[in-house]
Amino acid sequence: MRFAALALVAMITAAPVAAAPVVGAAQDAAVPMRDRTERIGLAGRRGPSLFRPGFAVGEYIGWASIRDNEVRLPWQSRDFTSAELSIVTPGGEVTASCGGGQGHRNILGITFDREPISYDCDYAGSAPADAAMGLALSRGSFLRRLQQPQRAGFLTWNGVEYRTETRRIGGLPFGNGVLGYVISRDGVEVGGVELNGLRPTFYLPPQGSPDRDAVAVFALSLWAFRDPANR
Repeated sequence: MRFAALALVAMITAAPVAAAPVVGAAQDAAVPMRDRTERIGLAGRRGPSLFRPGFAVGEYIGWASIRDNEVRLPWQSRDFTSAELSIVTPGGEVTASCGGGQGHRNILGITFDREPISYDCDYAGSAPADAAMGLALSRGSFLRRLQQPQRAGFLTWNGVEYRTETRRIGGLPFGNGVLGYVISRDGVEVGGVELNGLRPTFYLPPQGSPDRDAVAVFALSLWAFRDPANR
């Protein structure tokens, strides 16, 4: 097991905050998602310790502790991530306990059996009682599979189900792993997170939107997953 905190600290850097869009346009599917969300770069803050560095995404502040567990044997390998998050929202502190990864069996470097990738989060604190998140492998279209690994998932929050899928939002048009996620509600894109730029960038519904807290927690949970494809 090794800590990913040093890399995490290096990745969290200050970023400017874009002008907030109008709340009324947040669910207008005719308007591109990037034009009706607030674009915020991940910023660093002092955390409780070296292994729990702090972060800020707009008004959402907190800390993250992310650990990698890698097993390398002649016949089997496994990449697993566990993450603990504290996210202070306007309604209080939300805590998240997340974990997941992927393994495969191989002989002489040839893979014979690959486990489905999975990543799940449980929430406590000020999170609603039904809050839960899951992420798994998705087939996606042929062209999307060429661009990046395909993932799909969900977040339940106060009786509402949000969906996510891998999608390039901005940043560099190429990469070695997952480039970003788009988050939707009832088929309408309401936010996302971009992972292929110089720093992670979050797209949140405008302040005052009932979706803002859920999208922020969802996007931060996705950001905390060190996907095996990105290692």
